[in-house]
Amino acid sequence: MITNIYNKVATGLFTLLFPLSSLLLTSCNDWLDVEPKSQIKEENHFDREGGYFDQLTGIYTQMTTQSMYGLNMGIGFVEVLSHSYDINPNGTWRYANDFNYTEQSSEETIASIWQSTYSCIANANIIIRNIEKASPSMFSSQNYHFYRGQAYGLRGFLHFELMRLFACAPSMDKRAKGVPYVSEYATDVVEQKSVEETMNLVIADLLKAHDELAYDTLNVEDYYGNDLYRLPRAYFNFYACALTLAKAYLWMGDTANALKYANELIDHYNTHPMTPSFSWIHYTSMQTTNRNELDMTFSPEHVFRLVINDWEDIANFYFMKEGGNDVLTPNDATAKAIYEFDMGYGNDYRYLRGYEQDGESRYLAKFWYNAGSTFNNLYPLLRMSEAWYIAAECLKNSNPTEAIALLNTVRDNRNLSLYPLAETLTADQIQEEIYKEYRKEFIGEHGELFFYYKRLNLAEIKGAASNGSKAVYVLPIPSNDKEFGGYSN
Repeated sequence: MITNIYNKVATGLFTLLFPLSSLLLTSCNDWLDVEPKSQIKEENHFDREGGYFDQLTGIYTQMTTQSMYGLNMGIGFVEVLSHSYDINPNGTWRYANDFNYTEQSSEETIASIWQSTYSCIANANIIIRNIEKASPSMFSSQNYHFYRGQAYGLRGFLHFELMRLFACAPSMDKRAKGVPYVSEYATDVVEQKSVEETMNLVIADLLKAHDELAYDTLNVEDYYGNDLYRLPRAYFNFYACALTLAKAYLWMGDTANALKYANELIDHYNTHPMTPSFSWIHYTSMQTTNRNELDMTFSPEHVFRLVINDWEDIANFYFMKEGGNDVLTPNDATAKAIYEFDMGYGNDYRYLRGYEQDGESRYLAKFWYNAGSTFNNLYPLLRMSEAWYIAAECLKNSNPTEAIALLNTVRDNRNLSLYPLAETLTADQIQEEIYKEYRKEFIGEHGELFFYYKRLNLAEIKGAASNGSKAVYVLPIPSNDKEFGGYSN
Protein backbone atom coordinates (compact mmCIF):
# COMPACT_ATOMS: atom_id res chain seq x y z
CA MET A 1 0.00 0.00 0.00
CA ILE A 2 1.39 3.39 -1.01
CA THR A 3 0.66 5.10 2.30
CA ASN A 4 2.36 2.28 4.26
CA ILE A 5 5.39 2.51 1.99
CA TYR A 6 5.87 6.17 2.81
CA ASN A 7 4.98 5.87 6.48
CA LYS A 8 7.50 3.06 6.74
CA VAL A 9 10.47 5.19 5.71
CA ALA A 10 9.34 8.51 7.15
CA THR A 11 11.69 8.10 10.11
CA GLY A 12 14.63 8.82 7.78
CA LEU A 13 16.56 5.63 8.59
CA PHE A 14 18.27 3.56 5.93
CA THR A 15 19.53 -0.01 5.74
CA LEU A 16 22.96 -0.09 4.14
CA LEU A 17 23.02 -3.77 3.22
CA PHE A 18 19.97 -3.41 1.02
CA PRO A 19 18.96 0.23 0.75
CA LEU A 20 15.35 0.59 1.81
CA SER A 21 13.88 -2.07 -0.44
CA SER A 22 13.45 -4.60 2.35
CA LEU A 23 12.23 -1.92 4.76
CA LEU A 24 9.56 -0.75 2.41
CA LEU A 25 7.81 -4.10 2.27
CA THR A 26 6.98 -4.27 6.00
CA SER A 27 4.36 -2.52 8.05
CA CYS A 28 5.11 0.87 9.57
CA ASN A 29 3.93 -0.54 12.89
CA ASP A 30 7.00 -2.81 12.97
CA TRP A 31 9.41 0.11 12.90
CA LEU A 32 11.16 1.00 16.15
CA ASP A 33 12.42 4.47 16.97
CA VAL A 34 15.97 3.23 17.45
CA GLU A 35 19.07 3.40 15.32
CA PRO A 36 20.69 -0.04 14.98
CA LYS A 37 24.34 -0.27 13.96
CA SER A 38 23.36 -1.35 10.45
CA GLN A 39 21.36 1.83 9.84
CA ILE A 40 22.23 5.48 9.43
CA LYS A 41 20.21 8.65 9.18
CA GLU A 42 19.17 9.92 5.77
CA GLU A 43 21.29 13.08 5.93
CA ASN A 44 24.38 10.99 6.66
CA HIS A 45 23.58 8.49 3.94
CA PHE A 46 23.58 11.19 1.27
CA ASP A 47 26.48 13.29 2.48
CA ARG A 48 28.72 11.26 0.19
CA GLU A 49 28.55 10.26 -3.46
CA GLY A 50 28.49 6.56 -2.61
CA GLY A 51 25.15 6.94 -0.86
CA TYR A 52 23.47 7.77 -4.16
CA PHE A 53 25.10 4.83 -5.88
CA ASP A 54 23.97 2.51 -3.07
CA GLN A 55 20.42 3.81 -3.29
CA LEU A 56 20.26 3.29 -7.05
CA THR A 57 21.70 -0.19 -6.62
CA GLY A 58 18.87 -0.92 -4.19
CA ILE A 59 16.30 0.06 -6.84
CA TYR A 60 17.88 -2.07 -9.57
CA THR A 61 18.17 -4.99 -7.15
CA GLN A 62 14.51 -4.69 -6.17
CA MET A 63 13.60 -4.73 -9.87
CA THR A 64 15.21 -8.17 -10.23
CA THR A 65 13.04 -9.77 -7.52
CA GLN A 66 10.31 -12.27 -8.40
CA SER A 67 7.56 -9.77 -7.62
CA MET A 68 8.98 -7.60 -10.41
CA TYR A 69 11.02 -8.51 -13.49
CA GLY A 70 12.58 -11.58 -11.91
CA LEU A 71 9.29 -13.36 -12.62
CA ASN A 72 5.87 -11.70 -12.35
CA MET A 73 6.58 -8.56 -14.41
CA GLY A 74 9.01 -10.48 -16.60
CA ILE A 75 8.53 -13.98 -17.99
CA GLY A 76 5.60 -14.77 -15.71
CA PHE A 77 2.24 -13.20 -14.86
CA VAL A 78 2.37 -10.13 -17.11
CA GLU A 79 3.83 -12.05 -20.07
CA VAL A 80 1.17 -14.76 -19.71
CA LEU A 81 -1.37 -12.03 -20.53
CA SER A 82 0.19 -11.79 -24.01
CA HIS A 83 -0.95 -15.34 -24.78
CA SER A 84 2.23 -16.32 -26.55
CA TYR A 85 2.58 -19.34 -24.27
CA ASP A 86 0.38 -22.42 -24.29
CA ILE A 87 -0.63 -22.57 -20.64
CA ASN A 88 -1.55 -25.88 -19.02
CA PRO A 89 -5.15 -25.65 -17.74
CA ASN A 90 -4.06 -27.43 -14.54
CA GLY A 91 -1.11 -25.12 -13.83
CA THR A 92 -0.89 -22.08 -11.59
CA TRP A 93 -0.72 -19.67 -14.56
CA ARG A 94 -4.24 -20.61 -15.67
CA TYR A 95 -5.85 -17.71 -13.82
CA ALA A 96 -3.67 -15.10 -15.53
CA ASN A 97 -4.24 -16.90 -18.82
CA ASP A 98 -8.00 -16.48 -18.29
CA PHE A 99 -7.59 -12.83 -17.18
CA ASN A 100 -9.00 -13.86 -13.79
CA TYR A 101 -7.69 -11.06 -11.62
CA THR A 102 -9.92 -11.74 -8.61
CA GLU A 103 -8.69 -15.25 -7.80
CA GLN A 104 -6.57 -15.20 -4.62
CA SER A 105 -3.19 -15.99 -6.16
CA SER A 106 -3.80 -13.42 -8.90
CA GLU A 107 -4.75 -10.80 -6.32
CA GLU A 108 -1.57 -11.53 -4.36
CA THR A 109 0.59 -11.30 -7.48
CA ILE A 110 -1.02 -8.05 -8.59
CA ALA A 111 -0.61 -6.57 -5.10
CA SER A 112 3.08 -7.52 -5.04
CA ILE A 113 3.63 -5.89 -8.44
CA TRP A 114 1.90 -2.71 -7.29
CA GLN A 115 3.68 -2.48 -3.95
CA SER A 116 7.16 -3.42 -5.20
CA THR A 117 6.99 -0.91 -8.03
CA TYR A 118 5.89 1.88 -5.72
CA SER A 119 8.66 0.82 -3.34
CA CYS A 120 11.20 1.47 -6.11
CA ILE A 121 9.52 4.81 -6.84
CA ALA A 122 9.79 5.73 -3.15
CA ASN A 123 13.51 5.04 -3.28
CA ALA A 124 13.87 7.16 -6.44
CA ASN A 125 12.05 10.02 -4.71
CA ILE A 126 14.47 9.84 -1.78
CA ILE A 127 17.36 10.19 -4.21
CA ILE A 128 15.67 13.13 -5.93
CA ARG A 129 14.88 14.87 -2.65
CA ASN A 130 18.50 14.69 -1.58
CA ILE A 131 20.27 15.31 -4.86
CA GLU A 132 18.23 18.45 -5.49
CA LYS A 133 19.84 20.03 -2.43
CA ALA A 134 23.28 18.48 -2.89
CA SER A 135 26.24 20.32 -4.36
CA PRO A 136 27.32 18.99 -7.76
CA SER A 137 30.91 19.51 -6.60
CA MET A 138 30.51 16.55 -4.23
CA PHE A 139 30.35 14.18 -7.21
CA SER A 140 33.18 12.90 -9.39
CA SER A 141 33.15 13.19 -13.17
CA GLN A 142 29.55 13.64 -14.37
CA ASN A 143 28.01 11.46 -11.66
CA TYR A 144 25.76 14.24 -10.38
CA HIS A 145 23.98 14.23 -13.74
CA PHE A 146 24.05 10.42 -14.07
CA TYR A 147 22.50 9.83 -10.66
CA ARG A 148 19.95 12.62 -11.04
CA GLY A 149 19.04 11.42 -14.53
CA GLN A 150 18.64 7.81 -13.44
CA ALA A 151 16.43 8.78 -10.50
CA TYR A 152 14.07 10.88 -12.62
CA GLY A 153 14.23 8.37 -15.47
CA LEU A 154 13.39 5.38 -13.29
CA ARG A 155 10.56 7.31 -11.67
CA GLY A 156 9.07 8.02 -15.08
CA PHE A 157 9.78 4.52 -16.41
CA LEU A 158 8.20 2.76 -13.42
CA HIS A 159 5.12 4.98 -13.36
CA PHE A 160 4.73 4.23 -17.08
CA GLU A 161 4.87 0.52 -16.28
CA LEU A 162 2.11 0.99 -13.71
CA MET A 163 0.06 3.00 -16.21
CA ARG A 164 0.34 0.22 -18.77
CA LEU A 165 -0.96 -2.27 -16.21
CA PHE A 166 -3.42 -0.40 -13.98
CA ALA A 167 -4.95 2.34 -16.16
CA CYS A 168 -6.75 2.63 -19.46
CA ALA A 169 -4.64 3.27 -22.51
CA PRO A 170 -5.33 6.72 -23.98
CA SER A 171 -7.00 5.04 -26.98
CA MET A 172 -9.48 3.50 -24.54
CA ASP A 173 -10.25 6.58 -22.44
CA LYS A 174 -7.71 9.33 -21.83
CA ARG A 175 -10.04 10.94 -19.28
CA ALA A 176 -10.16 7.83 -17.09
CA LYS A 177 -8.17 7.77 -13.86
CA GLY A 178 -4.47 7.14 -14.07
CA VAL A 179 -2.35 5.61 -11.31
CA PRO A 180 -1.25 7.87 -8.43
CA TYR A 181 1.84 9.72 -9.62
CA VAL A 182 4.07 9.89 -6.57
CA SER A 183 6.58 12.68 -7.11
CA GLU A 184 7.40 13.51 -3.51
CA TYR A 185 8.61 11.52 -0.56
CA ALA A 186 5.68 12.11 1.80
CA THR A 187 3.00 10.24 3.71
CA ASP A 188 0.07 12.05 2.10
CA VAL A 189 -2.43 10.18 -0.06
CA VAL A 190 -1.63 11.12 -3.65
CA GLU A 191 -4.47 12.40 -5.81
CA GLN A 192 -5.24 10.47 -8.98
CA LYS A 193 -5.18 12.45 -12.19
CA SER A 194 -6.54 11.50 -15.61
CA VAL A 195 -4.69 9.14 -17.92
CA GLU A 196 -3.67 12.06 -20.10
CA GLU A 197 -2.46 14.17 -17.17
CA THR A 198 -0.58 11.24 -15.65
CA MET A 199 1.14 10.42 -18.91
CA ASN A 200 2.22 14.04 -19.18
CA LEU A 201 3.88 13.65 -15.77
CA VAL A 202 5.63 10.48 -17.00
CA ILE A 203 6.91 12.34 -20.04
CA ALA A 204 8.00 15.36 -17.98
CA ASP A 205 10.17 13.15 -15.76
CA LEU A 206 11.62 11.36 -18.77
CA LEU A 207 12.44 14.64 -20.50
CA LYS A 208 14.24 15.86 -17.38
CA ALA A 209 16.15 12.59 -17.27
CA HIS A 210 16.93 12.90 -20.99
CA ASP A 211 18.59 16.25 -20.40
CA GLU A 212 20.65 14.92 -17.49
CA LEU A 213 21.63 11.67 -19.18
CA ALA A 214 22.89 13.56 -22.22
CA TYR A 215 25.99 13.91 -20.03
CA ASP A 216 26.26 10.15 -20.40
CA THR A 217 28.97 10.32 -23.02
CA LEU A 218 27.85 7.04 -24.46
CA ASN A 219 26.19 9.81 -26.51
CA VAL A 220 29.34 11.96 -26.83
CA GLU A 221 32.70 11.30 -28.50
CA ASP A 222 36.05 12.99 -28.29
CA TYR A 223 37.86 14.46 -31.29
CA TYR A 224 39.09 11.03 -32.38
CA GLY A 225 35.65 9.42 -32.20
CA ASN A 226 36.33 7.55 -28.96
CA ASP A 227 33.65 7.15 -26.34
CA LEU A 228 34.65 9.12 -23.25
CA TYR A 229 32.28 7.34 -20.90
CA ARG A 230 29.81 4.52 -21.24
CA LEU A 231 26.94 4.17 -18.78
CA PRO A 232 26.34 0.40 -18.71
CA ARG A 233 23.19 -1.11 -20.18
CA ALA A 234 22.27 -2.41 -16.73
CA TYR A 235 21.61 1.24 -15.80
CA PHE A 236 18.90 3.52 -17.10
CA ASN A 237 21.10 5.27 -19.66
CA PHE A 238 20.57 7.99 -22.28
CA TYR A 239 19.26 5.68 -25.01
CA ALA A 240 17.05 3.79 -22.56
CA CYS A 241 15.49 7.15 -21.75
CA ALA A 242 15.09 8.06 -25.44
CA LEU A 243 13.43 4.72 -26.22
CA THR A 244 11.10 5.01 -23.21
CA LEU A 245 10.11 8.47 -24.42
CA ALA A 246 9.36 7.03 -27.86
CA LYS A 247 7.19 4.32 -26.25
CA ALA A 248 5.40 6.81 -23.99
CA TYR A 249 4.63 9.21 -26.84
CA LEU A 250 3.39 6.34 -29.00
CA TRP A 251 1.19 5.23 -26.08
CA MET A 252 -0.27 8.75 -26.17
CA GLY A 253 -0.77 8.61 -29.95
CA ASP A 254 1.81 11.37 -30.54
CA THR A 255 3.60 9.86 -33.52
CA ALA A 256 5.68 12.97 -34.27
CA ASN A 257 7.46 12.85 -30.91
CA ALA A 258 7.54 9.06 -30.87
CA LEU A 259 9.41 9.15 -34.18
CA LYS A 260 11.73 11.89 -32.91
CA TYR A 261 12.97 9.82 -29.99
CA ALA A 262 13.00 6.51 -31.84
CA ASN A 263 15.25 8.21 -34.38
CA GLU A 264 17.73 9.10 -31.65
CA LEU A 265 18.58 5.41 -31.49
CA ILE A 266 18.31 4.76 -35.21
CA ASP A 267 20.42 7.77 -36.15
CA HIS A 268 23.04 6.89 -33.53
CA TYR A 269 23.35 3.38 -34.94
CA ASN A 270 23.45 4.56 -38.55
CA THR A 271 26.14 7.18 -37.86
CA HIS A 272 28.30 4.85 -35.76
CA PRO A 273 28.45 1.71 -37.92
CA MET A 274 31.80 0.60 -36.49
CA THR A 275 31.42 1.66 -32.83
CA PRO A 276 27.72 1.82 -31.98
CA SER A 277 26.56 1.71 -28.37
CA PHE A 278 24.31 -1.19 -29.40
CA SER A 279 24.37 -3.38 -32.50
CA TRP A 280 22.50 -6.17 -34.23
CA ILE A 281 23.37 -9.69 -33.24
CA HIS A 282 26.14 -10.97 -35.51
CA TYR A 283 25.36 -14.02 -37.60
CA THR A 284 28.42 -15.83 -36.23
CA SER A 285 26.77 -15.80 -32.80
CA MET A 286 24.01 -17.98 -34.22
CA GLN A 287 26.24 -20.54 -35.92
CA THR A 288 27.70 -22.27 -32.89
CA THR A 289 26.59 -25.82 -32.15
CA ASN A 290 27.16 -25.36 -28.43
CA ARG A 291 24.11 -24.07 -26.57
CA ASN A 292 26.26 -22.31 -23.95
CA GLU A 293 27.85 -20.20 -26.70
CA LEU A 294 24.52 -19.03 -28.12
CA ASP A 295 23.46 -15.46 -27.36
CA MET A 296 19.72 -16.02 -27.65
CA THR A 297 18.65 -12.77 -25.97
CA PHE A 298 20.76 -10.92 -28.59
CA SER A 299 22.67 -9.10 -25.85
CA PRO A 300 24.41 -6.51 -28.12
CA GLU A 301 20.90 -5.23 -28.92
CA HIS A 302 19.95 -4.58 -25.29
CA VAL A 303 19.44 -0.91 -24.52
CA PHE A 304 18.45 -1.46 -20.88
CA ARG A 305 18.63 -4.77 -19.07
CA LEU A 306 18.73 -6.31 -15.62
CA VAL A 307 21.21 -8.85 -14.31
CA ILE A 308 19.19 -11.43 -12.36
CA ASN A 309 21.57 -13.44 -10.23
CA ASP A 310 19.22 -16.29 -9.30
CA TRP A 311 18.10 -16.71 -12.90
CA GLU A 312 19.15 -20.36 -13.15
CA ASP A 313 16.46 -21.42 -10.67
CA ILE A 314 13.78 -19.43 -12.51
CA ALA A 315 14.61 -19.96 -16.19
CA ASN A 316 15.52 -23.63 -15.97
CA PHE A 317 12.32 -24.38 -14.13
CA TYR A 318 9.71 -22.49 -16.14
CA PHE A 319 11.32 -23.08 -19.56
CA MET A 320 12.19 -26.75 -19.19
CA LYS A 321 10.35 -30.02 -18.50
CA GLU A 322 11.03 -29.55 -14.78
CA GLY A 323 8.30 -26.91 -14.78
CA GLY A 324 5.63 -29.55 -15.36
CA ASN A 325 2.18 -27.96 -15.46
CA ASP A 326 3.70 -24.52 -14.88
CA VAL A 327 6.02 -24.52 -17.87
CA LEU A 328 6.05 -21.34 -19.98
CA THR A 329 6.40 -22.06 -23.69
CA PRO A 330 4.40 -22.14 -26.89
CA ASN A 331 3.87 -25.64 -28.20
CA ASP A 332 5.28 -26.64 -31.58
CA ALA A 333 2.19 -25.64 -33.54
CA THR A 334 1.96 -22.23 -31.84
CA ALA A 335 5.67 -21.53 -32.32
CA LYS A 336 5.42 -22.39 -36.02
CA ALA A 337 2.42 -20.09 -36.36
CA ILE A 338 4.19 -17.22 -34.58
CA TYR A 339 7.28 -17.47 -36.78
CA GLU A 340 5.34 -18.16 -40.00
CA PHE A 341 7.06 -21.47 -40.54
CA ASP A 342 4.72 -22.37 -43.39
CA MET A 343 5.82 -19.22 -45.23
CA GLY A 344 9.35 -20.60 -45.34
CA TYR A 345 10.61 -18.51 -42.42
CA GLY A 346 11.94 -21.45 -40.40
CA ASN A 347 15.48 -20.06 -40.53
CA ASP A 348 14.50 -17.04 -38.46
CA TYR A 349 17.07 -17.03 -35.65
CA ARG A 350 14.30 -16.43 -33.13
CA TYR A 351 12.71 -19.74 -34.10
CA LEU A 352 15.66 -21.78 -35.37
CA ARG A 353 17.89 -21.26 -32.32
CA GLY A 354 15.32 -20.04 -29.81
CA TYR A 355 13.76 -23.45 -29.11
CA GLU A 356 15.34 -26.66 -27.90
CA GLN A 357 14.36 -30.20 -27.06
CA ASP A 358 14.22 -31.20 -23.39
CA GLY A 359 13.00 -34.75 -23.03
CA GLU A 360 10.05 -35.46 -25.28
CA SER A 361 9.02 -31.84 -25.82
CA ARG A 362 10.48 -28.69 -27.36
CA TYR A 363 10.67 -25.58 -25.22
CA LEU A 364 11.37 -21.87 -25.53
CA ALA A 365 15.12 -21.73 -24.83
CA LYS A 366 16.02 -18.05 -25.33
CA PHE A 367 16.31 -17.55 -21.56
CA TRP A 368 17.87 -20.88 -20.60
CA TYR A 369 20.70 -20.72 -18.11
CA ASN A 370 23.59 -22.67 -19.65
CA ALA A 371 26.60 -23.63 -17.56
CA GLY A 372 29.69 -21.76 -18.72
CA SER A 373 27.79 -19.24 -20.82
CA THR A 374 28.73 -15.58 -20.70
CA PHE A 375 25.14 -14.67 -21.58
CA ASN A 376 23.46 -16.00 -18.44
CA ASN A 377 21.33 -13.82 -16.15
CA LEU A 378 20.65 -11.08 -18.72
CA TYR A 379 17.03 -10.00 -19.01
CA PRO A 380 16.29 -7.18 -21.49
CA LEU A 381 13.75 -4.50 -20.59
CA LEU A 382 14.41 -2.38 -23.70
CA ARG A 383 15.93 -3.58 -26.98
CA MET A 384 16.98 -1.59 -30.03
CA SER A 385 14.61 -3.32 -32.46
CA GLU A 386 11.65 -1.60 -30.82
CA ALA A 387 12.93 1.77 -32.02
CA TRP A 388 12.74 0.42 -35.60
CA TYR A 389 9.19 -0.87 -35.00
CA ILE A 390 8.05 2.44 -33.49
CA ALA A 391 9.54 4.45 -36.35
CA ALA A 392 7.90 2.14 -38.90
CA GLU A 393 4.51 2.57 -37.25
CA CYS A 394 4.91 6.35 -37.19
CA LEU A 395 5.85 6.42 -40.90
CA LYS A 396 3.41 3.85 -42.31
CA ASN A 397 1.09 6.54 -43.70
CA SER A 398 3.47 9.38 -44.56
CA ASN A 399 6.42 7.35 -45.83
CA PRO A 400 5.48 3.68 -46.27
CA THR A 401 8.63 2.95 -48.27
CA GLU A 402 10.81 3.97 -45.33
CA ALA A 403 8.56 2.11 -42.89
CA ILE A 404 8.98 -1.10 -44.91
CA ALA A 405 12.74 -0.54 -45.11
CA LEU A 406 12.90 -0.23 -41.31
CA LEU A 407 11.06 -3.52 -40.85
CA ASN A 408 13.25 -5.20 -43.43
CA THR A 409 16.32 -4.06 -41.49
CA VAL A 410 15.14 -6.04 -38.47
CA ARG A 411 14.17 -9.01 -40.64
CA ASP A 412 17.60 -8.97 -42.34
CA ASN A 413 19.19 -9.26 -38.91
CA ARG A 414 16.94 -12.17 -38.04
CA ASN A 415 18.19 -14.24 -41.02
CA LEU A 416 15.23 -13.35 -43.25
CA SER A 417 17.10 -11.29 -45.84
CA LEU A 418 15.87 -13.67 -48.58
CA TYR A 419 12.28 -12.75 -47.70
CA PRO A 420 12.00 -8.95 -47.77
CA LEU A 421 8.62 -7.34 -47.30
CA ALA A 422 7.15 -6.02 -50.54
CA GLU A 423 7.55 -2.30 -51.16
CA THR A 424 3.88 -2.13 -52.17
CA LEU A 425 2.45 -2.85 -48.72
CA THR A 426 -0.39 -0.58 -47.60
CA ALA A 427 -0.43 1.15 -44.21
CA ASP A 428 -2.74 -1.55 -42.82
CA GLN A 429 -0.46 -4.28 -44.13
CA ILE A 430 2.55 -2.57 -42.58
CA GLN A 431 0.75 -2.49 -39.25
CA GLU A 432 0.01 -6.19 -39.56
CA GLU A 433 3.72 -6.87 -40.14
CA ILE A 434 4.58 -4.78 -37.06
CA TYR A 435 2.16 -6.91 -35.04
CA LYS A 436 3.82 -10.08 -36.32
CA GLU A 437 7.20 -8.70 -35.31
CA TYR A 438 6.01 -7.97 -31.76
CA ARG A 439 4.85 -11.60 -31.50
CA LYS A 440 8.20 -12.91 -32.72
CA GLU A 441 10.56 -10.49 -31.02
CA PHE A 442 9.20 -10.11 -27.51
CA ILE A 443 8.05 -13.57 -26.51
CA GLY A 444 8.92 -14.01 -22.84
CA GLU A 445 9.54 -10.29 -22.40
CA HIS A 446 7.39 -8.50 -19.82
CA GLY A 447 4.06 -8.37 -21.65
CA GLU A 448 5.14 -6.25 -24.62
CA LEU A 449 2.67 -8.00 -26.92
CA PHE A 450 -0.13 -7.56 -24.36
CA PHE A 451 0.68 -3.85 -24.20
CA TYR A 452 0.63 -3.71 -28.01
CA TYR A 453 -2.94 -5.04 -27.98
CA LYS A 454 -3.88 -2.64 -25.21
CA ARG A 455 -2.28 0.45 -26.78
CA LEU A 456 -4.39 -0.04 -29.89
CA ASN A 457 -7.43 -1.19 -27.88
CA LEU A 458 -7.73 -4.28 -30.05
CA ALA A 459 -10.66 -6.61 -29.61
CA GLU A 460 -8.79 -9.77 -30.59
CA ILE A 461 -5.99 -11.14 -28.42
CA LYS A 462 -4.55 -14.04 -30.38
CA GLY A 463 -4.94 -17.28 -28.46
CA ALA A 464 -7.12 -15.83 -25.70
CA ALA A 465 -10.63 -17.02 -24.94
CA SER A 466 -11.75 -13.47 -24.12
CA ASN A 467 -11.78 -10.35 -26.25
CA GLY A 468 -9.89 -7.26 -25.23
CA SER A 469 -11.88 -4.95 -22.95
CA LYS A 470 -11.32 -2.74 -19.92
CA ALA A 471 -11.88 -5.78 -17.69
CA VAL A 472 -9.02 -7.52 -19.52
CA TYR A 473 -6.67 -4.62 -20.15
CA VAL A 474 -6.84 -2.85 -16.78
CA LEU A 475 -5.64 -4.74 -13.71
CA PRO A 476 -7.57 -3.94 -10.52
CA ILE A 477 -5.91 -1.69 -7.97
CA PRO A 478 -5.11 -3.80 -4.86
CA SER A 479 -7.86 -3.75 -2.26
CA ASN A 480 -5.79 -2.10 0.49
CA ASP A 481 -5.17 0.95 -1.64
CA LYS A 482 -8.78 1.01 -2.75
CA GLU A 483 -9.82 1.03 0.90
CA PHE A 484 -7.26 3.32 2.49
CA GLY A 485 -6.13 5.40 -0.47
CA GLY A 486 -9.55 5.72 -2.02
CA TYR A 487 -8.09 4.75 -5.40
CA SER A 488 -10.10 3.36 -8.27
CA ASN A 489 -9.65 2.70 -11.96
